[in-house]
Formats: sequence, structure tokens, C-alpha cells
Amino acid sequence: MTWQVHRLAPALAEGAPDADTATWIRAMMAAFLGPRPGPEEMATIAASFAGQRLRGVYETADTSPVATLRSWDTAMTVPGGEVAADAISSIGVRATHRRRGLLRALLVDDLAEAVRAGTPVAALTSTQGSLYERFGFGLAAWTRSLTLDTRAARFRDAAPTGRLRMLDPSGFAPVAGPIQDRARRRHPGSMDRSAPSWHALITGGVYDSSPRSAVAWADATGRPAGYVVYGVAESWWGTGSATLAVHDLQATTPESYRELWRHLASLDLVGEVGWANASLDEPLPWLLTDHRAVSSGGPRDMLWLRVLDVPAALGARRYPVTDRIVLRVHDPDRHASGCWALDTTDQVTPAVTATTDTPDVEMDAAALGSLYLGGVDPRVLARAGRLSEHSPGAAGRLARLFAAPGVPWNGIRF
Repeated sequence: MTWQVHRLAPALAEGAPDADTATWIRAMMAAFLGPRPGPEEMATIAASFAGQRLRGVYETADTSPVATLRSWDTAMTVPGGEVAADAISSIGVRATHRRRGLLRALLVDDLAEAVRAGTPVAALTSTQGSLYERFGFGLAAWTRSLTLDTRAARFRDAAPTGRLRMLDPSGFAPVAGPIQDRARRRHPGSMDRSAPSWHALITGGVYDSSPRSAVAWADATGRPAGYVVYGVAESWWGTGSATLAVHDLQATTPESYRELWRHLASLDLVGEVGWANASLDEPLPWLLTDHRAVSSGGPRDMLWLRVLDVPAALGARRYPVTDRIVLRVHDPDRHASGCWALDTTDQVTPAVTATTDTPDVEMDAAALGSLYLGGVDPRVLARAGRLSEHSPGAAGRLARLFAAPGVPWNGIRF
């Protein structure tokens, strides 16, 4: 049976999605083993897709897609700046249609459109870590779980500072949006939130209807500098001690970070506070008199990056040292293929040009995606056979060039 990739824009009429959007949503939910959404849930999902791009693989005479993909434009923090990114999500294939090249067809179509639009990189998160390297995506950022035992937590600075206030859903985004925009600059890989995602964050959206609370912290001048969104993961009824789940925590200053955690640790009837999506370099243990009050899980893959335009992508970030190095990149889809000279003599405006010079290092597009945010040491990739040195010490030079001022992290699951 023949099939084709079709693109559609999510559409709502009188609060309900049109037929094409509704069938796409049902197919996507089924691919992820989700429940069949009712009219209210369908409208909520469709509204959250406003301004995004939907793709589906459709067989002849079948109005429901057998594979889905969703994407949108966003801004992503990189060392010293930011870059436009094609964020990709909702990739699913009907269980009866696996191993037919449908995933590749959707990705090829989406990435080709991103290239035509001049978007330098693409990004996604993955439920299966082995899927996307063959499409040129490299693992670039990690996350880990964090658990605070509130009964053992004692803060080194005993006196609270600033002012906390609860935020209701209607007033949440206007306060939290500017905070998140400032906070994300501290972590390469952090992305801007789309407007519809704020509602889902404060309410839980379709997938989590349990109540959530939001608290903002302001400094002595009254300027909001951090917020946290949390809910009850386990009630205190059975054990007398509840467990809270942090859904998002964004802080623009060390003081705001400390006071938000102090608030979480001081809530009545709460024994533990868990955060499933913390960065690898959370300073929480260093705020306490006993590090053992905090336990953490192992790193988990979070963000996969695909470089589509080498000069634009490498030119968007900044580099801590001055050097000129030549990179040869292999890309079966040819988006990033070539031999590229990165010259950081001008550290404000690095130059990236095609060259015929002998390369210092050689890698594939996935390895370049892993290196891009500065979270992976090129010398490690060289030891793993993922990067080849053609001049002595080239991997070390690349490590110094690509070093980042912060640990890559993206606090937004998508």
C-alpha cells in the first residue's frame, strides 16, 4: 500500500479541533499508549499545539495517520548566546507499521524544511536512546533525579530573605515567563517556553490532573527572581509524611535558588521533595549542613542535537580561547557535510568557513551534535573512536575551544 507525508497546521473552531487535527491527535496518543482523549482533552491538546507544525504519514484511503511528528521553532541557549532551533516531538508509529521507514520519512521532511528556513540546529528528547544517532542527532545534555529529606535538611544560612508569594494560574505566566527567560541563559541547551506550555505547566495539562502550586520569590527591591511549581506525589494520609514533586524550578540568582528550596523544605506534613528533571550540577547539597540530606540518581539522557548548518550553528556560540582548527564532518544526509575552519581570533564574531585545508579532527554529524553545547569532552569521543585526530593534540584544542561556562541542561521536557 502506498503512503505519503502530509503537513497540517493545528486548527480550532469554536473551541474544538478540526477533523484532521483530531485524527492526528488520536493517532499520536495511540502510538504512545495513551488514553483516547475526550472532547475537552482534545481541545486542550489542540490548543497547546497552536503555531506548531504537524506531520503525518497517511496511507491511501486512510484518514488517520500511521505515523506522526510535531515540530516548532524555539530559541535555545548556547555558550555566549542563543541559536534558533527546530524542536521535534510526538514522533510515533502505529504498532502495525513499524520497520517501514516511516520515522525516517517524517524526519527527512521536517529537517529539510528546517534547512530551507535557515534553522541552524534541530533538537529532540527521546524515549529510546538508540533511535536517533543514525539521523545525525548526538546526545548533548543530561538530567538526573534529586530527592531532599526535609527532616534532615538544615540550611547554612538560617535566616530567610526576600519575599515569597503564591501565584494563581491566571497570573502565573506573566511572572514566570521573564524569570525563565533570564534563568535559561545560565545553561546551554535550555529552551524558551512556548506560550501554550505555561498553561500545561501550572495545570498539569491532559496528562496530570493533580493540583499544582506555584510560588515566586522576589528580592528586597521587589523584583521576582525565581519560581517553583510543585505538587503532591504521595499524600501524607497513609504515613503522616507527604512527598512533593517539583515540576519546574527556575532561579536567576543564588539567593532565589536557596529561598525556593528553603520554602519546599519547610512545608508542613512534607517528608521528601523530589525533582525528576534536575541538572547535573545542582548546588542544593552545598546549601545544607549535611550533604546526605540530598540523594541523587544517575545521569539520564535529556537532549539530542542535530547540526543542520555548520557555519550558522558554530557562529552562534562563543569560545573561551583563541585558535583556528579545521573540522571534517561526515553527514549521510549532507546537511553538515564538509571541511570547516573555525577561527576564534575575533572572539565576538567567530568565523566559520568552508576550506580545503587538511583537517585537524574528523567526526560524524552526531558527534558534532554531542560536542556543540560543551557537555562532552572531544578527548573522550576520540578514545571511543567517535572522533579522529589528524594533528597532535587536536582533540585537546577542541576541548578548550568548546568548553562551556555552565553544564548543559534543558528543564523543559518535550
